[in-house]
Amino acid sequence: MTAAPVSDLRIETYMNRLESALRGVSPEYRNDILREIRAHITDSAEHGVDYAGAVDRVLRLLGTPEDLAARYSTECQLERASRSFSPWLILSTCWQWAKLGIKGTLAFFVAVIGYGLALAGTASVFLKPFSPRLGFWSGPEGFGIIVPDHPTVMHEWLGNYFIPVIAAAVFMFAIGTTQLLRRMMRKRTPGLSIPSQIQNLVCL
Repeated sequence: MTAAPVSDLRIETYMNRLESALRGVSPEYRNDILREIRAHITDSAEHGVDYAGAVDRVLRLLGTPEDLAARYSTECQLERASRSFSPWLILSTCWQWAKLGIKGTLAFFVAVIGYGLALAGTASVFLKPFSPRLGFWSGPEGFGIIVPDHPTVMHEWLGNYFIPVIAAAVFMFAIGTTQLLRRMMRKRTPGLSIPSQIQNLVCL
């Protein structure tokens, strides 16, 4: 068996694994991905003298089909989340994005802090009727939304306005965090899915 058929078999094996790994992606998008990757492999390999070696270098740069599919899936999810107002979708997308680099990690920390504060504020609003001493206190025992052990040495800032003020703050934190993360996703560097080396690969 010549080098070209062996290399073609490697390409087909790679493409079949990639197609299986992309089963969670929409069929139309999956077909576009498969066409793009096949074109990258064949275009980069067919101009080299050593066809088998060129195929090996291209596949090595692409990474495993499963890793490549994960990056494509994350890119697809980022595109969807950048237009969504669902905190859960945005948070889960940031978690996937965090696995790809520093920008994703930063976005995930922003999501955890912003949505975490909103969740804590929501919980305090619902707990307030059952725990009257819960409030926004400052003093020797600390500062923030707490239930002080000795209220006489503490100062409560919001009083009867606790629920409306905290509810408004929760809304602002949730909306602000969502808008910031959507903006970060829209301004992300495109082309997560294809290593830049493939674009300029020279077959020696």
